[in-house]
Amino acid sequence: MSIAMMPLRRLAERLLPGNVASSRTAVPGSPHAGGSLTTVPLQWRTHWLAWQFLSWISGTLLAPPFWMVGILLMINAHSDQPFFWSLTMAIVPITNAIAIIHANQRHHRRPFTARWQVGLHYFGGKHADRLHTVHADGGWYTGALQGLVEPLVVTMGASGPAASVLWSGTVIAAFGVLSFAHASILHARLAFEA
Repeated sequence: MSIAMMPLRRLAERLLPGNVASSRTAVPGSPHAGGSLTTVPLQWRTHWLAWQFLSWISGTLLAPPFWMVGILLMINAHSDQPFFWSLTMAIVPITNAIAIIHANQRHHRRPFTARWQVGLHYFGGKHADRLHTVHADGGWYTGALQGLVEPLVVTMGASGPAASVLWSGTVIAAFGVLSFAHASILHARLAFEA
């Protein structure tokens, strides 16, 4: 809840006794003195399954790695590593689904009180990190990651294994951030209401 909304909510609670804001329950453990402002948990939107599905679809389709690889495969599907690039597209919806389920389970056990908490929990999920690690290992094993990184190393004038590892880490981190930063914000906005 923003700072500007706090006085408005308090004023609404005082003026309208049957207000929705005053009828919702406070988070367990929050201080609740008579007339004081309490922290109200987020709630799932009504028709929650449709909103969860919309969050998953929009987070997947708006991910730049998903549509960039998809466009490149539509232009020319003949690749030296077709399985890896298809897996690169598939990893985005799989990890988005895992992160949505993980955020929903966390909200069920301990309700979120702000959308930024949902976004941070979604983006910082350990399940998605493990899946990205497996994907990065697959990229090294198939040689697709080296084929992607070597032109970057040569272009920047660096040499040696340290430069290759640095650029590989940069490519993997960029893939993760570009795939899930927007999805965490979308999920917090679409799936929950304050």
